[in-house]
Amino acid sequence: MCLVGCLSKMTKRVSLVITIRVATVKITKIDHIHVYVENIEPAERWYQEVLGFSRDDSLYFWFEQGGPLVIRNNGASLSLFLRKNQHPGHTVAFAVEAAAFFSLVPALNAKSIPFTVCDHDVSMSVYFKDLSDNKIELTSYEYLQAKLLLENVV
Repeated sequence: MCLVGCLSKMTKRVSLVITIRVATVKITKIDHIHVYVENIEPAERWYQEVLGFSRDDSLYFWFEQGGPLVIRNNGASLSLFLRKNQHPGHTVAFAVEAAAFFSLVPALNAKSIPFTVCDHDVSMSVYFKDLSDNKIELTSYEYLQAKLLLENVV
């Protein structure tokens, strides 16, 4: 009995508190999805005839510079890219306010997640991958604010 009594007196409850840092990025909407196609013109026509998408003329300069052709249908937006070496798959782009980058970049760094920052002249984006190698883009059209913020946190 002494053993049981002595052990119970010696046993102490130990609590371990683990703090997990969670990024507080507020996603406002899915901004666009990258779609890789074999030929831009037939793809644009197909999305127009089948799903009612139309060219976003305000972003046509991206296509003229070798980037995507952006097509829209109300709030839905697709960026049609000419497939070069990309495997079938897509990039999901989430729209965020510029301030979201302030918490996103430290969270990516804390988790050792590689990322790239891209200046699109009208928006700023941060690109990274999830655990399954899916491509994620967070983009803000609050261009000047996002640009200044990213220059200071990267």
